[in-house]
Amino acid sequence: MKVIPLSEAKSHLSRYGHMCHEEPIIVTVNGVPSFQLVPLAEQDDLIDRLLEHNPKFRKHLQTRLRERSVPVREAARRL
Repeated sequence: MKVIPLSEAKSHLSRYGHMCHEEPIIVTVNGVPSFQLVPLAEQDDLIDRLLEHNPKFRKHLQTRLRERSVPVREAARRL
């Protein structure tokens, strides 16, 4: 694991962008760990992250999880 200050990350972002595929890169702000550079291995990773942090999607998902499920035959009948 590598810990670097924000100024270092800004100066050499491309290098650390490559390095984060090999080891975790923690970035500090004023000496306090603030965030981690995380690689996206596949296109699906980007989509997953975007959905995880989308308030509308999260609200929709929570609503659907609270609702009662419908049997397949009933769903087909409704269509």
